Amino acid sequence: MTVRNLFSWNNTLSVYAKRGMLKPARMLFDLMSERDVVSWNTMVIAHAKHGFFNEALEFYTKLRRSSLIHFNEFSFGGVLIACVKMENVGLTRQVHGQVLVTGFLSNIVLSSSLVDSYAKCGVLDYARSVFDEMKTKDVFAWTILISGYAKWGNVESARMLFNEMPEPNSVSWSALIDGYVRSGMEYEALISLVR
Repeated sequence: MTVRNLFSWNNTLSVYAKRGMLKPARMLFDLMSERDVVSWNTMVIAHAKHGFFNEALEFYTKLRRSSLIHFNEFSFGGVLIACVKMENVGLTRQVHGQVLVTGFLSNIVLSSSLVDSYAKCGVLDYARSVFDEMKTKDVFAWTILISGYAKWGNVESARMLFNEMPEPNSVSWSALIDGYVRSGMEYEALISLVR
């Protein structure tokens, strides 16, 4: 298969995957005489996004075991989608370890995904640890952790983090307000409106 043909096959695979047409995507994937990391990542991400978590993990495992394909940060991102949806702390820790070993932790999107996965699983100390290790933090990373604290009722930590945030925006502020309301602190939510 030429590079041009592989690009065309991957492009078609991506169209099926994005539309949630996983059976045709799988048929096409199986027909491909050659696959690259894009082909594998497409299958991992598509299955994770459309709720087929076990299948996503199978594709991820096969990719990781392949000696012919070099995975990248997007490979981890796909499996972290499944971790978040399944709220699987053990798998998140495994992926975190693999990210550390491969040196991809410096990728802000991947680090934010790890924070998100830990936060949604309620393991806020791990989420905070990854967040603190991030060399660069965008508003998305800050908001993920604020939302995590708020979701699990740790409004004080959410507020302290919000106050440390260089440039809070309406999304991070909404996450904080949601935390107050979830915790039955409607008065504090109103007070924060006038600050």
